[in-house]
Amino acid sequence: MTQTQGQEVDTKLIVLSNASFGPREVRQMVNAIAVDYTQYRALRDAVGELESREDPSPAANVRLGVALYLLGRYRRAVEVLLKGDGGALAHFYLGKAYHAQEQFEAAVQHFERAKQGGYDGDEVSLARAESLRYAGKPEEAMAVLDNLSGAVEQTAEYLYQRGSTVAAIGGNPTEVVALYERAVDADRSHAGALFGLALENDRRGNDDIALELYKRSASRFPAHVGSLLNLGLIYEDRDQFDRAVQCYQRVLDVFPAHPRHRCSSRTPRPRATCITTRMPRRNATA
Repeated sequence: MTQTQGQEVDTKLIVLSNASFGPREVRQMVNAIAVDYTQYRALRDAVGELESREDPSPAANVRLGVALYLLGRYRRAVEVLLKGDGGALAHFYLGKAYHAQEQFEAAVQHFERAKQGGYDGDEVSLARAESLRYAGKPEEAMAVLDNLSGAVEQTAEYLYQRGSTVAAIGGNPTEVVALYERAVDADRSHAGALFGLALENDRRGNDDIALELYKRSASRFPAHVGSLLNLGLIYEDRDQFDRAVQCYQRVLDVFPAHPRHRCSSRTPRPRATCITTRMPRRNATA
């Protein structure tokens, strides 16, 4: 049923219409693109049309800013969202866009404002925990996660964030793997959990399992940069350079200045260990 629902969504119409626009509509677009990649072109066309309009309203700027974020145009997304209506959705995606640019403190501030504006508290807390972890504050991230309770504790996002935070603190690797496995059980298409589980298998030399998990993670939308990079490296190791170049090109489509602009060297390199554009040491967290 998911595929049918995804195909019924008109991504361009969601962006350009004057109908309600919130987390539900954003999820519809993301799911639609994951199922049918022609919807990505529809999103890109909608952004082009919306950017061509003169004197957009604050509400239109929020739509445009969220769409720009989904396209990976993070700096432009920030510029537009700052001209938005100042509501919860605008602040939440300002947080996401700042996080994607590794401005983690700014991301945390906007997530807090999103919560004050009425955005889902559990979703905001999970986003804050991720930004705190990336900012090098895993203990603070764990404190945020420890304050959550109820149904959220069984969600893939919570289990993934907890597993990544346990890993960042230097906790038991067995616990980390178990949390990632539970996250994938909760949502077999969760890009972060698939990446974390792939990375743990990669570290243990389970190359075939890691390859399949990276492929599953990379197939999601928005594209998981760490999975694309590591998938490309595995293809390089197997002398499948055409496939490696395809992976790196998908990264460059979103991050034109990414350091992996030379795509087919056979020089061994460490696997990416996070979902930002940088390439930290192998022992960093997922």
